Amino acid sequence: MKLQEIVEVVGGSLIGDPHWEVKSIKEPEDAEEDDLILFYHPLYLEETLCSSAKAVITKPGLESRLTGKNIILVENPRYAFSKLAPCFFPSYFPDRGIHPQAFVHPQASLGKNVSVGPFTVIEEGVIVGDNTIIFSQVYLGKNTQVGRECILYPQVVVRENCWIGDRVVLHSGVVIGADGFGYERVENNYCKIPHVGKVIIEDDVEIGSNSTVDRAVLGTTKIGTGSKIDNLVMIAHNVKIGKNVLIVAQSGIAGSTEVGDEVIMAAQSGIIDHRRVGRGVQMAARTGVVTDIPDGIVVSGFPAQEHKKELKERALIRKLPELWEKVKNLERIINKQVRG
Repeated sequence: MKLQEIVEVVGGSLIGDPHWEVKSIKEPEDAEEDDLILFYHPLYLEETLCSSAKAVITKPGLESRLTGKNIILVENPRYAFSKLAPCFFPSYFPDRGIHPQAFVHPQASLGKNVSVGPFTVIEEGVIVGDNTIIFSQVYLGKNTQVGRECILYPQVVVRENCWIGDRVVLHSGVVIGADGFGYERVENNYCKIPHVGKVIIEDDVEIGSNSTVDRAVLGTTKIGTGSKIDNLVMIAHNVKIGKNVLIVAQSGIAGSTEVGDEVIMAAQSGIIDHRRVGRGVQMAARTGVVTDIPDGIVVSGFPAQEHKKELKERALIRKLPELWEKVKNLERIINKQVRG
């Protein structure tokens, strides 16, 4: 692919030979002369300069540090990569149509150009929108709806009466609509609370491998438009997640909690049940939320508090051994004076 063709895909401007042919996109240390690399942060200047690659995508302001290379200038190199990658690394998708080893109930409805892989089960009353791709070993429960242009990777389970919007991506091992964890102690036993609600996943949501979204006791568990959920994330019953929320791996949200739009939960964050996290809140890794959090603040620690306050407390904790030695020395001085 020539550099001029790449510019037409990603936009931006070219400094160098428009006819230079690019073979692939690689990491700087692995690249050969006819490969393309990304340079988006000054920290990677040395490895970029040492790379054999003669073509670089970078952002304005960094190009002056590069010598002897063809340069494509774009505002966001990582976004440019997302547009360019399909040209070099085409994705595999199954053929359109229903594989003969799949089971599709006669009363299920499939749209145009739908793919259904082998050993997939689609139950009665399921509706699947146009151009949706369903890989092998997927289960869609009774009366579930899946929108247009979705991708359901192998071994996804969507239980009965759930609703999936358009352009939703569910990675392998995702379970939508399992029962929530609800029990009531009666005498010496735990009585299971029925979960008869559903899950709604709105448009443009992506959920990573082995993550779970439990159905509501009554009503709905809801994931808002554009939200992105990493691998190994747990969303409990009756949770309401807003739009464009990011939830990173190994995080969990307990039942009936509300998470506002544009929230970011870093890895291993947690929120206890019946809490509200406001719009635009940012939670550092391993934050534990036990009270409501107002809009727009950065929190960390357990229990969660404003990040700056948490940092001050952690700095003081690190000084405790030194302070303890000072206290012991003062005790010795006082004891000597008292005895003397």
